[in-house]
Amino acid sequence: MVKGPSTIDDPLAAFPEGAYAWNVCVKAFIRRHRALLLLSAIVVAVAALGAGIFTSAYLRVLHAGFEDRSLAYAQAFAASAIPWLDREETDTLRSAALLFLAGSTRYIQIWDGQQLQVDERASALTDMELELVAPPATGTVARMSTMTDEWILDVRVPIEIEGEAGYIRVGIDRSAVLGQARTAIAAASGGAFGFAALLLGILALALQRGPRRGAEMDSGEHSVMRAGPLIVNSVRKTITLDGIHVRVTPKQYLLLELLVSEPGRVFTEREILDAAWPDSPYADAKDIKQYVYLVRRRLAEVRPDAKGMIETVPGFGYRMNSKAVDRDLTP
Repeated sequence: MVKGPSTIDDPLAAFPEGAYAWNVCVKAFIRRHRALLLLSAIVVAVAALGAGIFTSAYLRVLHAGFEDRSLAYAQAFAASAIPWLDREETDTLRSAALLFLAGSTRYIQIWDGQQLQVDERASALTDMELELVAPPATGTVARMSTMTDEWILDVRVPIEIEGEAGYIRVGIDRSAVLGQARTAIAAASGGAFGFAALLLGILALALQRGPRRGAEMDSGEHSVMRAGPLIVNSVRKTITLDGIHVRVTPKQYLLLELLVSEPGRVFTEREILDAAWPDSPYADAKDIKQYVYLVRRRLAEVRPDAKGMIETVPGFGYRMNSKAVDRDLTP
């Protein structure tokens, strides 16, 4: 008998009501369905990878197509503008530039090698400084630039007017293609999520078969063990005393389950160690004594005289004595 205040640590003391049982159930679920959970993680990872690969490839094609169309657009304008420059028809150039600004073009600059002949911009970019740049050496040079809050493809087409190297610079709004890119990303993400959800749903249906079999066992005579008012449900892993749930740790449960399996029988310390500490070669009689004390205290929290249900048989072990409780107090 333990006298005075106990210094034994109770594993349940740090857990709020129901939290420990939930923690135990989650860990048991993970151990029981480890393979299926791993498969679920693989499905989600593969779906995410597939969505990423599809999105990346689609965006490359989308942006490449936009740049090709923009280059052709700028070159077509340059081909029309060069004759006007040769004839010094500046007003015609500006009118054509303004016409282009009505579409997706954000700005047009024409540098003839000596001065800026045309500098027309959309209203949102009128206050922005658009610095002059060196004419492209050869070919058409394209790059992406950030202008205020807009993404713009900056295209420079080299020209030559009276032996002077110049350029025609066209800024084309990328908002439309960026909108298409966001739509593609959303569609790919939704498709990946749907694919993963479908496969995970199939896995969930497979997981439900386990609990159903357990529910069928719950109605069998071997799933519930009784010792007077103490009931151990081996399927749900619960213990009740007088219909009240008794909070226990997994090892405390295994100890009670063993003793209740054959009320009145004396279980040796070796049998208890094998049942509650099967994987611990260092457990000994002191551990058994500590957990017996803790289980008695848990039972006494529900019913004071229930701590006497676990009897110590000196020199032999422990047994469950269901007759130790007062029958008059049993509902």
